[in-house]
Amino acid sequence: MQPSLLTFLLLLVLPGRKTANISKSVVTLHPPWFRVLINDLVTLRCEGPGASEDNSILWFHNDTIIPVQIQDYNITADNITYSGKYQCQIGQLALSDPVTLEVFQDWLLLQTLKLVYMKGEPMVLRCHSWENRVISKITFFQNGKWRKYSSRDSNFTINQVNYNDSGNYFCSANIGNRREESKIVKITVQGTNVTPHPSTSSSSKIWYYILFYLVMGILFAVDTGLYFTLKTEINSLEKNIMYLVSKWS
Repeated sequence: MQPSLLTFLLLLVLPGRKTANISKSVVTLHPPWFRVLINDLVTLRCEGPGASEDNSILWFHNDTIIPVQIQDYNITADNITYSGKYQCQIGQLALSDPVTLEVFQDWLLLQTLKLVYMKGEPMVLRCHSWENRVISKITFFQNGKWRKYSSRDSNFTINQVNYNDSGNYFCSANIGNRREESKIVKITVQGTNVTPHPSTSSSSKIWYYILFYLVMGILFAVDTGLYFTLKTEINSLEKNIMYLVSKWS
């Protein structure tokens, strides 16, 4: 058997190697809304596995370093230039993935935790007013149709979203004597990750054992063949030696 073929068969049955993961820093928003209004207070927190308060911290806004070295970076978004992507790096951890902050100048803003949800996830929408002014008669709309009305509750919660919950959302409310509307936010609901069918998993296990025993059988056959070949050559060598000894004696 050629060594390359044997190596190939062994690779089929040996477990795959896992690539080492480099731990990353993580940026989180507090409160968790990534869409905010002018003058909203936002805290960006830099965290990571194994990190401590003694670790050095770097902050970046749109790839430009920010001259602060604290774990909780507090900002008052007093203008839209605070919009953009934020990243941090704590200690020896890798640079975090970017977190996007969007700052708007308006009376009302529809806030959401994200724009893409997986089917079955909970979704919370918030009708937020500039400088947290008191709002009333709050209505949430999807694709121009009424979804929820409340005299005071500014949140709209769906416990488990479905495909029908995709669409364009906005809210309207009274601020004093004025009726205001937020801008539209497009929200998408996608399917959940596909779970392998049990029969597929069983089939994979069967092929694993077939390949395993096939390779073991091939190795046994190769080993046995080498044994008998070597034994034959040794016997032949012994006969030649005995012949030479008898000839010279």
